[in-house]
Amino acid sequence: MLRVFKYLLLAAVLCSSGAKAQLFGKKKKDAEAIYAEAVAATKAQQYAKAIQLSKEALAIQPDFTDQQLLLGRLYMLTQQTDLARIHIKAVITKAPKYRDAYLYAINIEMAERKYDEAECFVDDALYNFPGDRELMLKKLGVLDAAEKFYRGSSFATELTDRFREDTTVQKAVTGHYLLAGQHFLQRGNYNLARSSYESALSVTPDNAEAKDAITGMYIRSGNYPRALEQINTLLTGNPGSYDLMMRRLGILQEMHQYTEALDQLQQILKRYPGDARARSLETPLRMEAAAYYSGQDPFLLYESILEKEPGNREALNKIIGLSMARGAYREALAWINRGLRLHPDDERLLGLKMDVLESDRKFTEAALVAERLRRLNPGSADLRNRFTSLKVASGRYYLAQQQYDLALAEFEHALQTDPADSTALDMTINTYMLQRDSAKALATLNKALSVYPGNARFLLKKSSLLADLGRYDEAGEIAADLLSRYPADERYASGLAELRLTAGRILMQAEEYDLARPWFRQVLAVQPDNPDALNYLINLESAVQQPDTALLYADQALQYYPDDKELLLKKSGLLSTLQRHDEAAAIASELMQRYPFTARYRNAWTEALLAAGAAHQRNNEPDSALAAFRQVLAINHRDSLALLQSINILSVKQAYDSALIYADLGARLYPANPAFLQRRAAILESRKDYAAATLAADSLVKLSPSAANTEYADFLRSKTLKNQFGLYYLHTSYDYSDNPYNIATIEYRRFFKRGSYAAKLNYAGRRQGTGLMGEAELYYTHSKSLYSYALASYSNEIVFPRIRLAYSIFKTFPHDIEGELGVRYLDADSSQAISGVTSIAKTFRDFYVNLRAYFISDDPDFYTSFNFTLRHYMNRQQDYIAFTAGLGTSPDDRSRLIQFPKLAGLLTRSVGAGYQKTLKYRTTLGIFGTWINQKVSDTEFQNQYDIFLSVQRKF
Repeated sequence: MLRVFKYLLLAAVLCSSGAKAQLFGKKKKDAEAIYAEAVAATKAQQYAKAIQLSKEALAIQPDFTDQQLLLGRLYMLTQQTDLARIHIKAVITKAPKYRDAYLYAINIEMAERKYDEAECFVDDALYNFPGDRELMLKKLGVLDAAEKFYRGSSFATELTDRFREDTTVQKAVTGHYLLAGQHFLQRGNYNLARSSYESALSVTPDNAEAKDAITGMYIRSGNYPRALEQINTLLTGNPGSYDLMMRRLGILQEMHQYTEALDQLQQILKRYPGDARARSLETPLRMEAAAYYSGQDPFLLYESILEKEPGNREALNKIIGLSMARGAYREALAWINRGLRLHPDDERLLGLKMDVLESDRKFTEAALVAERLRRLNPGSADLRNRFTSLKVASGRYYLAQQQYDLALAEFEHALQTDPADSTALDMTINTYMLQRDSAKALATLNKALSVYPGNARFLLKKSSLLADLGRYDEAGEIAADLLSRYPADERYASGLAELRLTAGRILMQAEEYDLARPWFRQVLAVQPDNPDALNYLINLESAVQQPDTALLYADQALQYYPDDKELLLKKSGLLSTLQRHDEAAAIASELMQRYPFTARYRNAWTEALLAAGAAHQRNNEPDSALAAFRQVLAINHRDSLALLQSINILSVKQAYDSALIYADLGARLYPANPAFLQRRAAILESRKDYAAATLAADSLVKLSPSAANTEYADFLRSKTLKNQFGLYYLHTSYDYSDNPYNIATIEYRRFFKRGSYAAKLNYAGRRQGTGLMGEAELYYTHSKSLYSYALASYSNEIVFPRIRLAYSIFKTFPHDIEGELGVRYLDADSSQAISGVTSIAKTFRDFYVNLRAYFISDDPDFYTSFNFTLRHYMNRQQDYIAFTAGLGTSPDDRSRLIQFPKLAGLLTRSVGAGYQKTLKYRTTLGIFGTWINQKVSDTEFQNQYDIFLSVQRKF
C-alpha cells in the first residue's frame, strides 16, 4: 500500500499546476542541464547543435532568460541577425537589469549600421546601470560610428570628468577627438578639426598624430604663422629633431622669411654636416630670397590684377589667402565679399567667409552664412552641425551681453535644426533661469530630460528649479533618485560599540524593544556621545509611545551635536507629539532657514505650524490659528490644508474678501479638488454675489456632479433670477349652498436687492358679473433684523372688496424669534373695518411656529381673530408640510373677504393642512385644504371647504 500511495502522489504532483512542478524542481533541472550542454556546444563551435539544444530548453522553461540570451548570441554567431535581435530584445523586456543583453543588442545594431537603434539600447542600459564605464565607452563608440561628433565631444567631456585617471578612458576619448578631427578635416571644416585635435592634446599632450594634424592644417590653409608657432612649440620639447627643423625651414620659406630660413638651414647643417639634402637647399634658397626681395610685394601685384580683371578667380584666391596669412581678417573679408558680389553662390567663398567671421567672433553673421550654405547643400550633416554650433556660439555672445531675447532666438534656431543638441538645451535653460522665467525653464528641462533621461546635470537643475518654485516634494523626489544613484560613503563606530549596536538593532527590528534598550544604553555607558545609539534610543522610545523619554535622549544628543539637523528635526517631531507645537515650529523654522532647499525641513515646519493652528482652533483662538496657517502659506502657498483652514476661519470672521483670495488660489492650484470651489461658492453667496457664486457652483458640478452639489448650484441660480410668474386657484364650496366660490389669480413678481414687489390680478365670475381686483404687494428689507410687508388692492366691487390695504413690520430677535406689528383696512359692502395685527414666530430646527392675532374694529363692533401655523421644512427648507388652525374671521382670509361683514361676528373655527414642493429652487407647487365651521345660531352651524392650488416659476 505504501508503494501504491507513493506512485499516486507522484502522479498527482506531475499533473498539478506549474507552481507544484517548480517545487519539486524537475522541470528547472532539466532545462538547466540542457543549457549546460548548449554552452559546451557553443564553446566547441558546434552552433547548430547548440541552437537545437537551446530551443529544447526554452520549450521546457520559456522564461529561462540565460538560455534565451545564449540563443540570441548563437544567432549572432551564425549571422542570423533578425532572429538574434528578437531573442535579445525579449531578454531585455523580461529582465531590464540583464547587462549582457544590452551589450549584445548594441553590437547587433552596430554591425547592421543601425546607429540610432544602438544609441537607444545604450541609453536604456545607462539608465539601468548609471556610471558603468564599459557602457559609457560603448555610447561614445556609437556616437562616433554615427558621425555625431558634436554630441560625442560633449559626452567625452562627461567621461573624462567621471574617470579622470582611467587610462582606458583617456585612450578612447583621445581616439574620439582624433576621429572627429579627421572627419571635419576631410570636409574642409578647419576650425572644428583644429578644435578636435586640440581637445585630443588636452587629454594626451604628447599625441604625435594630433600635433602633426594641427601643423598640417595650418600649412594647408595657408596660416603659416600658426603653423610656425606650432613647430616652434614642438621644437622646444625636441630641439634636435631633423624632421621638425626641416619643416620649420619649409614654412619660413613659404612665408618668404628668408633671413630666418637661411639661419634655420645653417642650424641644420651644423647638427647634420653630412646631410646632402640640406646642402642641396642652400643655393636655391638664396636664389629665391634674392629674387623675392628684388621684386614687388605679391599682394600689390595681385591687387593690381584684380583692378584690371575683377573676375580673375586665381588672383582673388591668392589675395584672400595672403590677407588671412597676415592675420588681416577684415581685409580678407572685404575681398571675399567682393568676390561674392560676382559669384553669390560660390561655396568656397561662402565657406571662407564663414571661417573668417567665426575667427573674428562674429558668430551671428557666420551662422547666416552657414544657413545659406545649408540651403545650397540641404543634405550636408557637417553644415547642419556647423550651423548649430554657430547659433549656440551666437546665443552665448548675446547671453553675455544680457540680451536674453536675442540669445533665446539663437538657441531656438539651433534646436530647430538639432532638437537633441545638449548644449543648446542647456543654454536655453540657463537663459530662462537668468530671466527668472521658471515655467519655461522647467518646460525646457523636461524636454531635455526626454532626450537625455539620465543626465545628472539636467536632473540637478530641475531639482533646484523645483525647489525655487516651492515644489519641494517633486524636487525632493529627484534629489532622492540622484542620491540613490550616487550614494555617499558613511562610516560608523567600530569595535564593541558596533557589536552592541548591531545586537540592539536586530532586536529593535524584531520589535523586541525592552531587550534592545539595554544594548544601546551599554553603548552610551562607554561612549555617551555615540550618535547611532542616541538615535536608536530616540526612535525606540518613540515607537513605544514614550515621547517624554525620547525627548530626554534627543536633548542629550543635542548637547554633543547642537547643530545636527536630523536630531533637531526629531526633537521638533517629539515636541509636536507632546502638543508643544510652538516649540516644535521654532526648531523646524530654524532648520528651514539653515537648509532652505531641503523639502523635509520645510515639511516639518509646515506640519508643526498646521498642528499649532489646529490646536488654536480647538481652543477657540481663531486669530492665533490664522496666524499659524498664514506662516505655512508664506513658505508653501500650495498647502491645501492651510488654505482650507484659513478660508474657514476667515469666513466665520466674515472677512470674505480675504477668504475669497485663498479660495481662488486653492482652486487654481488644485483644480481637481472640489473643496475649494465649494468654499468659493459659499463665500460669494455670503457676499450675496449670486451670479459669481452660481458660476463657481456650476464648475463644482462639472468637477463633482453629486446630488448635493447639483442642488446647491440650483439654489444659487435661483438667487440670480429676478422675476417670478405665479398662478393661483382657490375653490370654495359650502354645505349650505350649491354655488361654489372660485378665484383665479395671476401674479408677476420682481426681486431686487432688498426684497420684492409684485402685481396681481384676481378674477372671480358671478351671476351679477365678473369680479376683478388688482393688487400691489411689497416686501422690503430695512436691515438684517427688520423688514416690512405692504399690500394695496382695488376692485370693481363685484365679488371682491372695493379697497383692501395692509402693512406689517417684522423684527427678528435673538434665538430665532420674530415679532410682527401691523394694520389692515378693508372696505366692503359699505362696511369699513380697521384691524390691528400682531404675531410672534419661532424656529426650532426644521419646525416653524407662528401665532397671529387680529383686533378688528368694524364700527360699532369690535372683534378678535387668531391664527396658528405650524410648518415642518424638508430638503434644505425647500419643501414643507403645513398645519393651520384659526378662531374667528381675519381680514387676511381670501375665501371669506366677500362675506367679511356678515361673518365677522360669528364664532368661526378652521383647521387646514397643505404641502408645498419646490423643484430645483425654481418652480414651486402647492396644495392646501381648509375646513371652516361657522356657528350661525345656537343650534345651527354651516361648513365651508377651501382648496387652494398654486404654481410659481422664477425666470
